[in-house]
Amino acid sequence: MKFHSTSLYKRHFAGPGGISALLPIAIPMILSSIFDTAMMFIDRLFLAHVGKLEQAAAMSGGTTSWMAITMFAGIVSYSSTIVAHHYGADQKTECPKVVYQALRIALFSFPLVLVISWLASHTFSWARHAPEQQSLELTYFWYMAFAGICPLIRSAFASFFSGIGKTRIIMVASAIACMVNIIANYVLIFGKFGFPAMGLVGAAIGTVLSSISMAAIIGIEFFRLSRKAPFASPKPYVFNLGGIKRIIRYGFANGLENLLGMVSFVVITVTFHSFGEDIAAATTITFNWDGVAFFPLLGIQIGVSTLVGQNMGAKNPDGAEQAAYSGFKLALLYSGAVVILFCTATKFLVGLFTPDVPGIDYTVVKDIAFKMLRLAAFYIMSDSIYVVAAGALRGAGDTFKVMLISTIFHWINASAICLSVYYFKFSHLTTWAICVVGAVIGGFIILARFKLGHWKELNLLED
Repeated sequence: MKFHSTSLYKRHFAGPGGISALLPIAIPMILSSIFDTAMMFIDRLFLAHVGKLEQAAAMSGGTTSWMAITMFAGIVSYSSTIVAHHYGADQKTECPKVVYQALRIALFSFPLVLVISWLASHTFSWARHAPEQQSLELTYFWYMAFAGICPLIRSAFASFFSGIGKTRIIMVASAIACMVNIIANYVLIFGKFGFPAMGLVGAAIGTVLSSISMAAIIGIEFFRLSRKAPFASPKPYVFNLGGIKRIIRYGFANGLENLLGMVSFVVITVTFHSFGEDIAAATTITFNWDGVAFFPLLGIQIGVSTLVGQNMGAKNPDGAEQAAYSGFKLALLYSGAVVILFCTATKFLVGLFTPDVPGIDYTVVKDIAFKMLRLAAFYIMSDSIYVVAAGALRGAGDTFKVMLISTIFHWINASAICLSVYYFKFSHLTTWAICVVGAVIGGFIILARFKLGHWKELNLLED
């Protein structure tokens, strides 16, 4: 028994890519993702007590504003992988230099974000939403758009800590930001402690305040730690065209994937919202719980990308592959638990977003959301496979192929949903079933790319 236990530990936990190496990086990022998810969750939970349209507007307005930011956030955040490669190659003084170049990209890209935001603001009218719904969506949208510089700066600072595998500060910042969000939302949405009841606007302001606080905390810690050994070097903030080119070269595909994937998600969201306010509210509830299930997987993905990057930087592709398989084990274990939850506690989960509030009838919403959430359980496992495989490939530098695969399957799925609603006039449940099937297929396609193993031959630090 002792030999068996020792062998089991060595196989699954030991080594540079084992679960023991992954957990210290992944657990803080999982908790950070949970706090980030909680911020969105609380926004919509509080707004459920205001109205169905307000709850749906926070969903569609928020996701559409993120669509305008996501490409640049993807480019900036990819600097964490480059930091990981330098760290693994024992070039630690290069790590802060990467972050300073990422900050430049974040600041210079924000004017483009605002231009894209203006274009994206027309999405709601193109989707033929009701005028009252459009007004609420645009209100929330523009608050998020003008505050978009905060997540860009935060991504640059956070890339340093995720790249070196010291992710606890990101978790702490997320926890504080979550507290700011909850308190500000409660006060501003419902009008407490002498403040007027601001409803949707209060939710938007609370989210902006939390975003500012998170960027500030991570930024202060970066400036403190980057000046100490082994990271300190003379003038790490000096402009480095080669460093900027490297981030853009490898990060562009990552950013483009984020953008095209987010656009497809916005298309899916606004298409379902075109069914009317009851189905819009039900879709929001389903995506709320989908987010609760999905975002912790991103913590595992960041851990996998970091370990893969560090091992590839140290010229240890076997350790990188082990890191990916450690991620698969954790993600499948987690997603299996989520599937059980979605299938056994559906009424409770839906009930949290359909309170008994005078003047708001959630009867139809409950019935639709119950069925949609049960169907969503089918793609949770494939989501976990997709997230880990994509994280491993990105960590090695195989961003272009990941972008290509992701874009193709996301847009086939979005196109099928649009045809289902606007051409074939299928019901909302049939359309949702099509969405679920598409997500399942996508997970296995990206896994096939990972299994081919071409990513093991890449070298991110070579020009």
